[in-house]
Amino acid sequence: MTLLRTILRWIAPLLILGVGVGIFMALGKQPPPPRKEEAAVGAVSVRTAVVLSEDEGIDVAADGVVVPIREVSLAAEVGGRVIMKSAVCQAGEHVKKGTMLLQIDPRDYELEVDRLERELAQAGLAIEEIDEEMAQNAESLALAKRQVELSRREVGRLDTLKAGRIVTESEHERAVREELTSSNTVAGLEGQRRVLAKRKNRLIEARGLAATMLERANLDLSRTKVMAPIDGMIIDDLVEQDSFVTKGTPLLTLEDTSAAEVKASLEMDDVARIWSGRAAEPAAGSDLPATPATVIYTLGDRTYQWQGVLARQEGRGLDEKTRTLPCRVVVHDPTGVKAIDRYGTAMPELPAGAPRSLLRGMFVEVRVHVEPNGELVSIPEEAQRPSGEVWLMRDGKLVIMRPHVLAARRGRVVFDALESGLLPGDRVVTSQIVNVRDGMAIAEAARPEREAARPDDVVDVPSDDAS
Repeated sequence: MTLLRTILRWIAPLLILGVGVGIFMALGKQPPPPRKEEAAVGAVSVRTAVVLSEDEGIDVAADGVVVPIREVSLAAEVGGRVIMKSAVCQAGEHVKKGTMLLQIDPRDYELEVDRLERELAQAGLAIEEIDEEMAQNAESLALAKRQVELSRREVGRLDTLKAGRIVTESEHERAVREELTSSNTVAGLEGQRRVLAKRKNRLIEARGLAATMLERANLDLSRTKVMAPIDGMIIDDLVEQDSFVTKGTPLLTLEDTSAAEVKASLEMDDVARIWSGRAAEPAAGSDLPATPATVIYTLGDRTYQWQGVLARQEGRGLDEKTRTLPCRVVVHDPTGVKAIDRYGTAMPELPAGAPRSLLRGMFVEVRVHVEPNGELVSIPEEAQRPSGEVWLMRDGKLVIMRPHVLAARRGRVVFDALESGLLPGDRVVTSQIVNVRDGMAIAEAARPEREAARPDDVVDVPSDDAS
């Protein structure tokens, strides 16, 4: 029994293996299953948009703060007591050029003017007296010269008579003495004439000095009235009525409101665009050319705009901390404000809460309008990927580009045509593509009938292979 179990334990597996081999051989060789041929991958259907040419320039944006174009400090030019202070001479008041703000006691200066006027009149009278004396001297000199001539003739006749012993020696000597006396009189009158001429010159100089002193006195008298030299706002009031001031005492400070400036800083990339602009005139060194600009102030849901000009750079170099170029934008009409509603439309009238003028300290946005030398192109915003890539369709292939953005406005992104490589009429992909790669085959999806009348700029049919 034990032997039978041992035999069955060894023979049973062999029998089972033999039966399996026999069954496999009985089935024979089976043909392989047919292979399924996969269809070749075709072009991916995509939505595209056309690249358009841009006629408008670009705006260079920067933040800025409004500063006064100039401040004028007025000081007393003469000393005295302030006897009058105008009602508008207070901090915060607007004044016009020529408005009298203060008056210093003018009585001392009026007395000085009166004294010098009298002194000038006396100098004129003294000169008239000299003129009379010179006229009398001229007449006396003419008579003396005639007397000399007569005496000489008398001496000549007596010389002839003396030789013939007709007249005596004493008569001849008397005639000679008369001639000498007449000559001496002429010499004295001529000397007197020269002295009178010098006295007249001295009196003329004295009259000129008196006239100069009178002009100075009148100038000091006019300086007792402190007038507004410009149109502006008084921002500092330093004296009160009845105060005594000396020459040089500060009186008040005026801020010029005829124009305003915006202090801003531009990045060097933006400065380079301004330098190369079509409207830019050749500039010496690193000076900025005069370029139109818009100053924008936001208040609530409205914005307010002023027109200005990028006038100059501030200083001769870059800011060491920000590496930007400080510059100034001049607004020639600070009251020329235009209100813009939330939809970007200019309002016909200013709303009740609108600022009536640019005010110092306002934080504003500056947009400098630049006309580049090269051609500009634009694409829809959705055609630019979050990574900055732009997918271009050329000859049925996908071309991946990474152009530098110049500006974004009204739902479109603007590029330089030469720098970016985008040309007007090119088509850019606006739909999403899975596993995108450069050079992959793409095809523009056909537009449905409902879009047949639309411009050929955007194709909106979704593709089966796009996600």
